Amino acid sequence: MRVRIRLLTVAATAVAAGALLTGCSSTQAEKLEDWWSSGGERSMKALADTSGRVNEVSLRTTDVQRTACEELVAAVAKAKKLDPVPSDKAKDFWTEALTAFEHGGDECVTGAGKNDELQTGAGIREVQKGLSRLASAMAMIKSDLESK
Repeated sequence: MRVRIRLLTVAATAVAAGALLTGCSSTQAEKLEDWWSSGGERSMKALADTSGRVNEVSLRTTDVQRTACEELVAAVAKAKKLDPVPSDKAKDFWTEALTAFEHGGDECVTGAGKNDELQTGAGIREVQKGLSRLASAMAMIKSDLESK
């Protein structure tokens, strides 16, 4: 009787371990879908909105530009807390977008704080470069998700 109970316990443990291992292995598409639904989509939208706002206010006063750039810098900080995007096609575009937004946003905030229009403008131009990178990353992710 004890041998039988012990065998059942060993079998149950093996089944549980197998279930855990199976649950941990995901396809690339599943990992991307998880990333997207656990903050990726929200971060991309926030970055698109805030970087678009920086672009919109590029010809306004530096105090308006500074506020928009500060919002972008905050959105970048949140996005950087996410795991890396699990898409070979999108990851470089995503990284380049974050870098451009961070550097450009910081430059814009610093320039606007000093009322230095040249520095503020340089930061905004860097943000504008990031917009195209973000659009490319979004297109790659959308393509990957649709091909699933």
